[in-house]
Amino acid sequence: MGKLFKTGFLILISLIVLAGAALYVFRNPLLHALIGQQLNKQGLPLQSLTELDVSFIAFRLNGLTAGHNKELHLDRLLATWRLPDLLMGKSLAIEISGLQATFDLDARPPLSSTQPMTASSGRSVSIPWLPNFSLKDSVIHLHSAAGNADIALSGEIVQRQPDGQAIQLSVIVSGALAQSKSLLTATLDKQGNLQGKMTVADGSLALPAAKITRFAGEAAFSFAALQLQHIQTEFALSGIKLPEIAIAKPVTDTADKKPATPQSPGDIAIDQITLKGDIRAAAQSLTGSLDFELAGGQLSAEPLKVQQLTVSLPLQITSGQDSWHIGLRNPGQIAAGKIDSGAPVHLLNAVKVSIPQADLDLVKSAQGWSLAHDIVVTPGNLSLRADRAESPAIDAQIHPGKITLTGKLNAGKDYQGRFSIADAGFALPQSQLQMKGISATAYLNDTELGNAADFAIGRLQHLASEPLFAALSISGSIRNEAADGEAAVYALNMTGGVPDLRYLKVSGHHSPASGDGMLKAEMAPIRFAPDGLQPGVLSPILAQLEAVSGQVSASTQFKWSNEGVRNSQAAFEVRNLSFARENTKLTDLNVSLNFTDLLSPSTPPRQTISIQRIDAGAPLENLLVSYHIEGTTPPRIAIEQAQFSMLQGTVSVVPTIIDPAMARSDTLIRISNIDLESFFNLIKVDGLTGSGRLDGQIPLTLKENQVTITRGHLATRAPGVLRFQSEKASQLLASAGKEMNLLLRAAQDFHYTELSMDLDKAVTHDLVAKLSLLGNNPEVKGGRAFRLNITLETDIDKMLQTINRGYNLSHEILRGSLKFR
Repeated sequence: MGKLFKTGFLILISLIVLAGAALYVFRNPLLHALIGQQLNKQGLPLQSLTELDVSFIAFRLNGLTAGHNKELHLDRLLATWRLPDLLMGKSLAIEISGLQATFDLDARPPLSSTQPMTASSGRSVSIPWLPNFSLKDSVIHLHSAAGNADIALSGEIVQRQPDGQAIQLSVIVSGALAQSKSLLTATLDKQGNLQGKMTVADGSLALPAAKITRFAGEAAFSFAALQLQHIQTEFALSGIKLPEIAIAKPVTDTADKKPATPQSPGDIAIDQITLKGDIRAAAQSLTGSLDFELAGGQLSAEPLKVQQLTVSLPLQITSGQDSWHIGLRNPGQIAAGKIDSGAPVHLLNAVKVSIPQADLDLVKSAQGWSLAHDIVVTPGNLSLRADRAESPAIDAQIHPGKITLTGKLNAGKDYQGRFSIADAGFALPQSQLQMKGISATAYLNDTELGNAADFAIGRLQHLASEPLFAALSISGSIRNEAADGEAAVYALNMTGGVPDLRYLKVSGHHSPASGDGMLKAEMAPIRFAPDGLQPGVLSPILAQLEAVSGQVSASTQFKWSNEGVRNSQAAFEVRNLSFARENTKLTDLNVSLNFTDLLSPSTPPRQTISIQRIDAGAPLENLLVSYHIEGTTPPRIAIEQAQFSMLQGTVSVVPTIIDPAMARSDTLIRISNIDLESFFNLIKVDGLTGSGRLDGQIPLTLKENQVTITRGHLATRAPGVLRFQSEKASQLLASAGKEMNLLLRAAQDFHYTELSMDLDKAVTHDLVAKLSLLGNNPEVKGGRAFRLNITLETDIDKMLQTINRGYNLSHEILRGSLKFR
């Protein structure tokens, strides 16, 4: 048995010796095959290998060429060692020279991916010595359609001290794509303590997507036990150009739903970007600062042009085991010297934005990562100008106020955020309109409100010396009123008014899914009373109205769908409005106006305006206007009926059409049954009285608030008596002769059978009134009949002013009704 064991053991030893001898004898062919196999796996078939030798003290490889197009070439690889040194833990020496590698950047990289290297997480490590390493005469060639670049590599790892190694690597890039000179120097000990510095100088980049005229910088770093301790870096890039950045136009909701055509590509140019960082690490944490500075930025993407863009962001970075925080050490600043959008509305001043707060928190939990942010922005004041082709430009001033954006995004959940504006303002200097205290808050996926918004205008005021309206305040909200699981329906509710009187109300709803919506605006019934509310509270220019009583209300409504506005209507109502102003008193004004279409303004027939009495010295009573608005372009007002009472008779307007777009309107006024006695009292001819009734018509033209009359004619219905007894006229005409004295006598008790009056008035002269009489005086010449023609210098304008006052008031109400939409 012992003999058999010895024989078997000898056979085993013999086989091991033979195998070892065979491996040593065939070491070079086997290694050659192994290298070829590994290169084939990387897509680089071995083309040639001049020399390959392995011994007990060295490995030598010379003249290796691989790749279909000889993409990889190595002149020499030599590794040497001494077995006693290896047994003592000392490293081998490796020398590489003549390495040439070629990569086509336009093709797929031939090398397969490798696993990333990660550092040990232990606090105390011991690593073997890195080999003494030498890299010489090595170049990586990069080829692309945009140009070529060569990367020359050289460096070494040598033992400088008994317990440390020195590392040096030089990288020089040259060619059309890029140029730079980089140098890495570091020291490493066996405990994994690494300290070093990397510098980059004379760099430039000329890629199709980015061009950098010059970049340079340096970074100093230190590691303990292969864990980062400190890194300090500063890099500067200048002459940066990002050409042909495609900027698409917003997609509009057109009927055919075609996508928008992109605009012409834009160019971004930046004079300089500077990055400065200082990061320090401790156990399971990291803190540091990073400063980002951008100067001389320009964006040109027709029609948008931005010039003199500057950005300054002094960031603070901290991290823990499962969290990251990025904030600001000091307020960030963004400014643009000039922005031109090519639109009629453009900025007149530079844009300046301060960012006092910008907190970003990234936290990992069992559910995954979550991102929270809290950003505060305070833009500077803006001045805008809107150019108009046929009208003066409109200037606007904007005070953006304080803008806050807070929110959170959790893994697997929808983003929840809130956007708010506070203390904003807006002004139109030419119109003397100003809004102050503007605030708004928009909620996105809020737990209680869902998607919603609140807004308010603290003060809307007219800054003129005589404001059109008293300062208003407005507040409102938008809420989703749909039940859970149903399509969203957003409801708007808004109120406005003066203190203690919220008389404006706006409500509506819109469904984005269906496109259906409605908007209704109301002016709640406002009731005036002599000892209560007066219009001056609502508008200072109405403060001149005294003892106002009555009620005013208005409303308008729009309904729409995806096809556009499908229904619009409005109503305006005045009830029993009475007031006094200077020497005029108006009693019981009533207006009823209902629009059935606001886009092409039109109303049903028989809209009415009525006034019980207008007293401005010559009372006008029972004014009634019935009309309707025709939906033409432009709209016109059709007068169906217009009349009022004065001088115990009636004044009416022949049915007519009023075109508010025209500065002139012609109207025929009909006079019926006016009392002659009252008429003479009105025109105030000294000593003139009479009896009878006047009828007739007055063609009246209203242009620029001036009345003209052409061939107006009034006449009596039946015979009557006219008496002219004037002491002043008798004294002036006492020496005028027998015939004139006879005329004065006849006029003292003239029994007329005909009495008529012709009226004419031009813009350039006063009214001319010619009175024609046919009749007699029974006491003069035996009652013989004769005709008198008299040109009167009278106050007959008062009658016309009274007629015009009634007509013009209704006319202005009608014109104003077209603006109520």
